[in-house]
Amino acid sequence: MELISCPECNNQILERMGTVCPKCGHTVGYFNESSKRPKYGKFFAFSVFLPFLSFLLIIITSMNKISFIFGVIFYLVVSYKSCPYLHKGLFITKFEGIFFWGVWILVNSLLLAMIYNVLNKLQLV
Repeated sequence: MELISCPECNNQILERMGTVCPKCGHTVGYFNESSKRPKYGKFFAFSVFLPFLSFLLIIITSMNKISFIFGVIFYLVVSYKSCPYLHKGLFITKFEGIFFWGVWILVNSLLLAMIYNVLNKLQLV
């Protein structure tokens, strides 16, 4: 477990959430370590907003085969980038990891089903 400086008194304490500084009584919160905050925000955007954008893009590009292929490529890149395995160091609790895995699996299974249906509609399968 790594040490961080207490924001109140600069005493060295564990970075683990819930640690109480013995000197001043400050409790370590969820984002006291400054390096995880921007990474977590970026991962959250990948997990929530980009799959929604993929959904819209697949709907818009489903009119023609060439544009649909570009939409699927965009979806595959976004799906890879938002995989919780690539960001496993950001999760503080096991629940958080399980939650993001569940969301990732659900969203991607729905998008894959939608892609399959469009492929059938365009008669590419």
